[in-house]
Amino acid sequence: MRNKYINFYKQKGYLITNIFSPNDINILRNEIKKKISKIIKKKNFDLSKYHKITNEEENNKITKSHKRYIKVSDKIMKKISSNRKISHILKSCWGHSEYIIPDQKYLIGKTKKTTRKNLKKNEVQFRIVIPKKNQKKISAAPPPHVDLNASKVTNKIINGKKIMDTSKLQLTLWTPLVGFSKKYTLRLAPSSHKFNHPVNKISKSNTKYVSPVFNKRYYQKFKFKRFELKKGQSILFDGNLIHGGTENLGLKSRVNLEFRLYNYKNVNLSR
Repeated sequence: MRNKYINFYKQKGYLITNIFSPNDINILRNEIKKKISKIIKKKNFDLSKYHKITNEEENNKITKSHKRYIKVSDKIMKKISSNRKISHILKSCWGHSEYIIPDQKYLIGKTKKTTRKNLKKNEVQFRIVIPKKNQKKISAAPPPHVDLNASKVTNKIINGKKIMDTSKLQLTLWTPLVGFSKKYTLRLAPSSHKFNHPVNKISKSNTKYVSPVFNKRYYQKFKFKRFELKKGQSILFDGNLIHGGTENLGLKSRVNLEFRLYNYKNVNLSR
């Protein structure tokens, strides 16, 4: 059984796995609501109706890259570290299963070093994407990209072409909190992690995004897929897997967490 899902992950670049309980999901929702309530000055509201209770100015304050995170409990973190499928996949990718979840400043490239103290803060990114019909008001779904901080991507030359070197750097655990059907869930391109993505295919407008966003002509070569998920399920995927452009086709605001599992050997730690 272990070889079966590891082989699937290696072939497709992703795996859907059960991790959290329904109660865990409710706890995580409430943490995001606490952060939102500080801006909109409301305590009792429906997170799925985010697009109806916030304006553009409030949304900008809530979703700024350096503030778009919550602090997650050690209990929740343990659910990830104790998950056998995740552990086995990390070992197959890195040769070990030791990972860290970096603090927000390190993650978005504000600093090139982090500390054990900062790592213990358990800062995890969230994302809110409102229904497509309302996106003239608020938009938050980036175009197809790979989940790597642009400032941390190193390059290598293969056959005379400059390629993004993403090997053994990170995996992402995409966890929906509101919206579990194909109308809401992550759009990804299976097996795209096997490609050496050329640096010259990164969009010139990439400056507004933390991760490398590809130009349309390049990502249209890949076939994308969306999934039906159950409450508590997550999608684990390779850092080199193309995903994004995930429009919210439902009626509710989509809310999800993005746990970045970094290979601890590739993180610059200072005291």
